[in-house]
Amino acid sequence: MGSVNIDSEDGISIKEFEDGNSIQVRVIVPEGEKIEYEKGRNVKVLHEGGEMTGRIVSDPILIDRRREDGRLTLSLIVEKTNPE
Repeated sequence: MGSVNIDSEDGISIKEFEDGNSIQVRVIVPEGEKIEYEKGRNVKVLHEGGEMTGRIVSDPILIDRRREDGRLTLSLIVEKTNPE
């Protein structure tokens, strides 16, 4: 399962997510881990030491493939899932 970090200063996004709304996030991943961020996959949403589960509800959009470190920047839409 991939993970998404919400910046500690981004209180608006985490509040929206906790309230059940979807949020747009960017992740930077090695190309080999891109499969972990496909539509329908679950991800860990991390914020200030807390962890929730979300589901990717959009196809990932490739933002940048020309990073010097060879990793990819993807844009995703994630919604909160209920714990199982």
